[in-house]
Amino acid sequence: MLHHASAKTAVVRVTGEDAAVFLQGQCSADLRGVALADALWLNRKGRVLAYTIISKEADGSFLLLCPHLSAVEIIAVVTANVIADDVVATDESALWQKWIVWGTEPLVAGAKAFPTKRYGVAAWDLLTPVGLAAPGEAAELTELDALRVAAGVPAVPADCGANEFPQECGLEAWVSYTKGCYLGQEVMARIQSMGSLRRILRRVSGSVSVGQELKTLEGKVAGTVRSAAGQVGLALVSVDLPEGSVLGEVRLGAPALMPAR
Repeated sequence: MLHHASAKTAVVRVTGEDAAVFLQGQCSADLRGVALADALWLNRKGRVLAYTIISKEADGSFLLLCPHLSAVEIIAVVTANVIADDVVATDESALWQKWIVWGTEPLVAGAKAFPTKRYGVAAWDLLTPVGLAAPGEAAELTELDALRVAAGVPAVPADCGANEFPQECGLEAWVSYTKGCYLGQEVMARIQSMGSLRRILRRVSGSVSVGQELKTLEGKVAGTVRSAAGQVGLALVSVDLPEGSVLGEVRLGAPALMPAR
């Protein structure tokens, strides 16, 4: 059955003769030869500032969907390094109704549907013209997020934000190591070659809540729960703690992982 929930996704169109080259040199995704990509926007230290879907449109422009920042905020991130480039970012959020749908593929006339793996189930970001009803049965995003947590799939910024590297949180699927230079690329390459991470996002089970500190028997804080749904969650913990470790009433499971598109 198809379910839908209203989303606060920012929709931004990037145009200009330099748009393709500029975006390629700023985000973590390799945009060459693909129509749709998941992209992280990193700072120079390799930490995660934002996540967007990037869709190359038929007219050569790029449509960016950001589910966790406002249009003003994501435009500021995307255009921070525009100097003499012919690049223009325009807020088109008001032109669309934004939904997340899951279950079966949505077939809606005049809509744009973008498949996503970030919930651990078959799901789509859906843009429909204003005034058009979304298909399927209404639901809450909390239901979908619970499926994500149960599947061990990380989210931005809940699990991976301005203090984390993508690799700590299982977001390697959104990082290209072969595209060449982009903001944060040197740090990504160093992590790939040296593997020098101190933390890892793991599935956890037991009595968990967001923000909960996980402590060793000696009382040392070894990690923090970042996402939780019922008796399961995701926690950023010391990389030295193996799967099966027990911290209080919480057991550590397998690493979180974002499936490849």
